[in-house]
Amino acid sequence: MGHTSLLLLVLIPAGALGSWIIGGKEVKPHSRPYIASIQLDGRHVCGGFLVWRKWVMTAAHCVIPRHSPAVRIVLGAHSLKHQEASQQIFSLRESVMHPHFNARTVHNDIRMLELNASATFNQFVKRIRLPRANTDLPPGVVCRVLGWGDSSNFGTVPTELRETRTTIVDRKICKALWVGHVNKDMLCAASLNSTLQGVCSGDSGGPLICGGRVHGIVSFSGQRCGNRRYPDIYTRISNYISWVHDVLKRF
Repeated sequence: MGHTSLLLLVLIPAGALGSWIIGGKEVKPHSRPYIASIQLDGRHVCGGFLVWRKWVMTAAHCVIPRHSPAVRIVLGAHSLKHQEASQQIFSLRESVMHPHFNARTVHNDIRMLELNASATFNQFVKRIRLPRANTDLPPGVVCRVLGWGDSSNFGTVPTELRETRTTIVDRKICKALWVGHVNKDMLCAASLNSTLQGVCSGDSGGPLICGGRVHGIVSFSGQRCGNRRYPDIYTRISNYISWVHDVLKRF
């Protein structure tokens, strides 16, 4: 790129640009039944995942207003190009952002969405298990990250759900690379090889799956998609289990 110093200063939370996966491949249809597409006016803006009956988890920096007719949560999808028979579409009852979310530092980047779900879920929709409270992932653990959207730095836009492998990076190394942007409430992951592989700007709210549980929420990445010199950053869900339980009790 020729602008390494700038990369250290650029946090790119994925706002409303869609869910981008680079260096990945299409998953078997409906093999990831917990994945959610969060849409505004019919356009995918963020990823999410079903963690409890009627509750989807996503990133706090995905601004999802409750009671807005423009918002819909799509579960049971594989392709976003067509209205599949497997898809179930819900409006929102509540959008609960973490009270200490900081939009500048992207700390506490977690949000819970309660669906207006009067019917039961179909066979294509299942929840994913959360990690145990305060558990951490050691460096070297191989995980998977999911999303729809651009699959290259050049705007290649597939419509099917895609997935790529990524490996947990030592938090001390990650802190040094990101110079003050990373704390204990975050997980870092990157490709082990020189292949551009990981998430990109626009992958907000997607799940980081490790060992059958969701351990992270896509939070922010560097300026160049999949660059292992600047690991992708995820909200460390295990540090928020008590807050999640509080939300489930209150609503």
